Amino acid sequence: AEKRALEAQIMKAIYDLPYQTTTKGRILENRRNLAKDMFILSFCLIGMNSADLYQCSQCNNGTLIYNRAKTKDRRKDKAEIPPIVTPIYQRYKDPSKKRVFKFHTKYANTIGFNMAINLGLKEIAKEIGLNTLQFYAARHSWATIARNDLGIDKATIHEALNHVDNSYTITDLYIKKN
Repeated sequence: AEKRALEAQIMKAIYDLPYQTTTKGRILENRRNLAKDMFILSFCLIGMNSADLYQCSQCNNGTLIYNRAKTKDRRKDKAEIPPIVTPIYQRYKDPSKKRVFKFHTKYANTIGFNMAINLGLKEIAKEIGLNTLQFYAARHSWATIARNDLGIDKATIHEALNHVDNSYTITDLYIKKN
């Protein structure tokens, strides 16, 4: 399997990218800014995918409660919103409270939302000198940085990623060898 993980300094470069703004300094609502925010949000939420961000409909006391699209028939996941991403959460919060985020008001479905993110990620990749940047790299990067840079044990990473195989085979696919 292709290793999608990015090094911590590349993640930091994405985080540090300035937002595209209006002449008055207001953050533009465009694909590039959306992609930056969603990539950071996904990383900070241990690789939450775009379909789950789009569909997420419940947040209780700072904890996102959602059914992961990939495993929705098997179990429920929960993800706490870390303080570092509170500005992102606030920027995309659904005022109607139908869902946690307002993506459903701008995109007809998860496919359109994901397409917008991927187009924005192409712009970001060019800006930081990467050939490609995939949304799922946030999940792989979280696992790799947790293991290789922070020394988190594989069992904890396995559990955080919500993998079920006891041999850690799937978890090993996420972690780039140090």
